[in-house]
Parts: sequence; structure tokens; C-alpha cells
Amino acid sequence: MPIRTFIFDFDGTILDTESQDFVVVDEMWKAHDQLLDLTEWRKGLGTIGGFNPFDALEARIGRTIDRAHWKAHNHQRLLEHCSAQSLRPGVTALFDYARAHGITMTVGSSGNREWVHRWLHEHNIFQHFASIVTSNDVTAVKPSPEIFLTVAANVAAHPADCLVFEDSAHGVTAATRAGMRSVAVPIPALVDAWMPDAALRLRTLADLTPAELVARVNAAPLPTEA
Repeated sequence: MPIRTFIFDFDGTILDTESQDFVVVDEMWKAHDQLLDLTEWRKGLGTIGGFNPFDALEARIGRTIDRAHWKAHNHQRLLEHCSAQSLRPGVTALFDYARAHGITMTVGSSGNREWVHRWLHEHNIFQHFASIVTSNDVTAVKPSPEIFLTVAANVAAHPADCLVFEDSAHGVTAATRAGMRSVAVPIPALVDAWMPDAALRLRTLADLTPAELVARVNAAPLPTEA
């Protein structure tokens, strides 16, 4: 079936907030003379509860830390880092392609509503999306398919007509469970990480023209989950 709806993950896919999160959390760990394990940090990407940097740090050093201080400090540092980021390569071209070809654009994110809306407004792209579904709108986040199925229902789209853009294994798994094809575009910290099968796996969304990307996805079979 031809693609009629684009569903963009947000963190790491539209804007690389995740790499900035690693930098900030790593700063906190270094302040406590500890080295943050990239493999452990990756477990938290695209979901909720996969990795808690405060719990892990306290377990490592064997004592509690001033969480209120560090949460406020880390949040401010993350805002500073994210404010300096541009949209990930190829994203704007896909927006232009979608508008020119009548493809509905949506967002399906495990992030919270305040966070996602903040940055969509910051980059003046909020108005492009017919539906924006976040963790506030569902009972289960990725790898559950609920976010993507809710997006599809909101715009009266069949899952087979949807294409999901994702950077995390949790997100690609959710797309597969929803019966949707996906394009995996991992952030630099995930380029060597395991990723479920997707219709395409690219370094960035600028690796192909939007027309080439959509043509390849349209030729790919719908996902099946064992």
C-alpha cells in the first residue's frame, strides 16, 4: 500500500536531544568520579524506565545524591544544549515532500507533551502536524504500539499506510507491532547498536531523497512479528 501518513518520533529523530542528554548525564557522573556506561544509558532511549541515571549512579557510589539539585541542574544544562541544535539532516526535506504530495504528517513520541511541544514550537514546525501523541496520551509507551496506533486513529489512517521514522530499537519495535513500516535513523551513539528489522536503516534521513526513500519503502513488505 502507498504511504499516506508520516509518523515522526521526536527525540533523536526530529531533533537530537538524546545525544545532549548523554552529555549532561555524563557530566553528572563525572562530577561524582564515575564513568557513564553508554550501553546502559542506551536502554532508556525511546521508552520510559529503561535506565534511571540517578538510581544507577547511587548504586555505583553506594550513597544517595542530592537529586533535587542534580535534576534541576541537568534540566537547565539540557535546555542549553538542545537550544543549540538544528533539526536532524533530511527532516525539513521530508516535511516539504509530504506537503507537496498530500502526505499527512504526525508525531508519535514517548516523551512528555510539554517537552515535545516546546521544541516543535521552538523550531516553528508545530503547525505542520495533524496529530501529536505523547506519553501523556497513552497508557503504555514504546515498545508498545499504542502511541503509533493512537496517531493513526487520530488521522483515520490504516497502519499499512503509515511510515514511521525512528532512531531507537524500542521505537522500531513499536512500529512493527503496530503493523507499520519504519525507517531507522539511529543517532551517532546508536550506530553500532542492535536494531530490529526496518524497511530501511539509514545514517541520516538525508542519505536518500524523499522520493527515493518513499519509493523504497513502498516496495518493502509490511512487517510481521513472530
